[in-house]
Amino acid sequence: MSSSDYKFGNLNLKNAKEVSDYAAQIVVDTEKLVTHSIPDKIFALDKMIKDEFLVVKDVVQQNIEHFETLNSNSNHNDSFNDGIIMNSKKRKIDDEDQETLPHAAKSFPCNKRLLKLINIIKPEVQDMVEICEKMQMWIQLLIPKIEDGNNFGVSIQEEVLNEIHRIQSDSVTYLDSISRYYITRGKIASKIVKYPFLNDYKRAVKEIDDKEFMNLKFGINELKSNYLLILDLVSKNYEKIKKPRSSNNLNAMY
Repeated sequence: MSSSDYKFGNLNLKNAKEVSDYAAQIVVDTEKLVTHSIPDKIFALDKMIKDEFLVVKDVVQQNIEHFETLNSNSNHNDSFNDGIIMNSKKRKIDDEDQETLPHAAKSFPCNKRLLKLINIIKPEVQDMVEICEKMQMWIQLLIPKIEDGNNFGVSIQEEVLNEIHRIQSDSVTYLDSISRYYITRGKIASKIVKYPFLNDYKRAVKEIDDKEFMNLKFGINELKSNYLLILDLVSKNYEKIKKPRSSNNLNAMY
């Protein structure tokens, strides 16, 4: 039978055989992802929690100390700050004054420990988004054509789809929270550079970093829990996901 004679459902589709084979391969690959990759992810994330999070106590103090060392080593900056404090009318360092500050005193370091954790966690969150995308496609391909009656299995497929979509949306939101951390910390850090003698700003950075550390720890635990949830949900409903109707087969989706 030639490719032009191959029927894709009720459609005379160009390259229908290739498209059908491609869809069938997605089903096979995603099932392997569920049975092999997701269990590996669970144990890898559990190890990551023990290796990266249980050994960190203070994730911020080194940054404050580093910045204060830079300022204490700059006599020019000290005298400049004294002048700002003595002048009660001048509460803000304008652009012209900022140019007179030594380069070292203008910089406030990123939190290297948090940066390391973010660089570890971010690819894992991106993996979760991609895995959810593949699983949604897998289930969509297994949904049979719309018919009256005997739709209990289809409703199970839809429930699993909704849960996977929720997990994917939460993962995307988590990526957004990482960006917001950098923006928020940058704004406060810029205030420390302008007003190094105000300890409240330094305290604010510490609070932001401590909060981000907790968010990262919560996020990595959430990733592990979501993988386990997906595995549990799919395993308990695997037969209905694969065959929502007793007469269902791979070609029924066409």
